[in-house]
Amino acid sequence: MTGLTVAERIIVHLGRFVGHCDEYSAPVDVSQNGISQAVRISRAHAAIELKKLKENDLVTEGLAHIKGSRQRRKVYNLTPSGMSRAEQIRNFAESEGIDVSTLLDLGRCDPVAFWGTLEEDERSAFGIACLFRGPFDPAAVGDEFIRLLPIDDNGKAVVPQNMRDAVPALMDASSLRECHSRAADHCLRIKDYAARLHHLAHAGRFREAAMLIDSRGDSILENIDGHLNDALALLSDIPERYRPKVWTFQARAALAVKDHGRCHELIGMISSVDPCSALIMEGDLLAAEGDLDGALTCIQEACEMAPPSVVLRCRMSDLLCELGHHEESLRLLEGMLRASAEDGSCERTDRILFHIGKSLLRGGRPDDAVKALSKGVNMAPDGERRGWHLLMGEAYQAAGLQDRATEHFRMAR
Repeated sequence: MTGLTVAERIIVHLGRFVGHCDEYSAPVDVSQNGISQAVRISRAHAAIELKKLKENDLVTEGLAHIKGSRQRRKVYNLTPSGMSRAEQIRNFAESEGIDVSTLLDLGRCDPVAFWGTLEEDERSAFGIACLFRGPFDPAAVGDEFIRLLPIDDNGKAVVPQNMRDAVPALMDASSLRECHSRAADHCLRIKDYAARLHHLAHAGRFREAAMLIDSRGDSILENIDGHLNDALALLSDIPERYRPKVWTFQARAALAVKDHGRCHELIGMISSVDPCSALIMEGDLLAAEGDLDGALTCIQEACEMAPPSVVLRCRMSDLLCELGHHEESLRLLEGMLRASAEDGSCERTDRILFHIGKSLLRGGRPDDAVKALSKGVNMAPDGERRGWHLLMGEAYQAAGLQDRATEHFRMAR
């Protein structure tokens, strides 16, 4: 993209706001923030360039209230020499066929017009930038293309929504896949696995997507959203060894964003290769839809089919609690605790004690719940203790010990 220097772009930008520096309330466009956003540089870079322009008598500096802010800030205006220079730059740009509007604030640019000014390698870099949904490291597009992007005060690039909405539709299918592929590789370098999965799906790299789900699926589910759920629907030709895991992951993702129709469809696929997992998934779907009796039936059938599982039986105890069968839930959990002690396995004793505490609390026995939870909290892995502290805070509160409750709620935060 043939363009102007940063200093020339600042001069042309300020040329659109001549006289505003003298007003009591000035637009944000003439502040350092506004200038840096318009010219697509960091505020620190803008301060350096503005200092040079002041030294060359092209810009003056003043103080004014910025519209929408109560504080006065530095604002900038062109001197007579600066206005003359702005006119020269505009004439030069016109003679060279440069569209000045596409060199300034991206948020005000016509995406189609801007796209038309870019060279092929610039389109590839800017295409990648438009695929990120939030601020990102400009290194993702390559150092030579950072000039195309607005940079915030944290050194991150932020592409305006109008560009992110329009540019992918201007790219051909092959170029779009390649941009997603390069974005996926950048996400691997910064260990953003949810975003990497999104881009791998759009890039058609389905085997790698399946391998990522197999290794990182549980943590990715914590960051699921509608965009990623939509991307997961693109996965096809999954290697046979990964299909049960991938289908179950897709079903859980669909359930997380309340796409119940898609979840039900995937349960049918899972049942052909792993009937037990399909039953568990169906139980979770029915619970989400409010059919707790149906959900309990599914989990009970899965428990009969699967090897003994603390996780699965704790899920059953939760459903029993929600249905008001607190004593039955407690008998199930205490039986698991005795069996664990007798065979010496102590398999997830902490998890069993957590659910015992929940059953006791829901059954109206907060004092006993506190005792059970106090036994297990120090056994729990550090990454799982937030739930413990929330439940313990609730139990202490129900027992009338507000100070202790407040302490645990604070630890949960």
